[in-house]
Amino acid sequence: MPDVNESLVIPTHDAILPYMFEGVKWAIPNVGDNKETHNMAMARLFEKVGEHLQAFSVRTDCFVPGPPTLAAVKQHHNMFVRLCNLIDTNTKPDNMERLEAHHITHERRAFKIYPIRYFDVKNDYCRRWLELGLQGLSDIAQLSENTWANDWSISTGKEMKKLFREAYRLMVVELFRIPVIEAHGVFDDANPYFLSPELFAGYDVSHIPTIEWIKHPALGSEFTEDELRPIATPNVPVAPGVAENEGNSPQRELERRMQGGGEVVN
Repeated sequence: MPDVNESLVIPTHDAILPYMFEGVKWAIPNVGDNKETHNMAMARLFEKVGEHLQAFSVRTDCFVPGPPTLAAVKQHHNMFVRLCNLIDTNTKPDNMERLEAHHITHERRAFKIYPIRYFDVKNDYCRRWLELGLQGLSDIAQLSENTWANDWSISTGKEMKKLFREAYRLMVVELFRIPVIEAHGVFDDANPYFLSPELFAGYDVSHIPTIEWIKHPALGSEFTEDELRPIATPNVPVAPGVAENEGNSPQRELERRMQGGGEVVN
């Protein structure tokens, strides 16, 4: 996998950063000079969110201008539920001691960054959700709770959810036509609002005007699983025999690149 962290230049702004791969301008979260964390739970959360955002960003829905399909909104819902679960699991209330071992300290861990399709996404719903997700990752990397080892406070948990909650609220209101007042429950910590199975069963976007007659297919926008492997599967070793047999041939170079460009397995 290309080492995204090594090629990062510390920016002078907080905007989403471009990252070129296979001739396409992808996006990566702007972590500023906060490339590492001491918080292992934070590192895991950052990685899982980035991985899911990348998977969502390569969906066909992202390159079709019409409203997202049922599968896409379900994926967004499941991503949000999973995010809330990961954050809540590692949140410590103020009257609970933090998880700190007396004789163990672990090394700092670099944030694992997954490039995400954003700049060329043609679906404005998906693009906005991805935009808020990228900003959410940037926010997570710069929180002072990265100093702790294994958890975070209730206030930090709310801060981490904030931008992802807004993306979910937009989906709830714009596509499912839930009243705005009711959708504000997404931000309710005591009794948060989530879409029900019945609402998914009745998913209907016929109320959204079509613009089909001025759009055309975005053919060739998608990558195959093998093409994505260098940026989607970190630290995959090169298969045995690749380096020994004509290492500079186009086939071997392609095979190494598709397998992440790692070390040879003996």
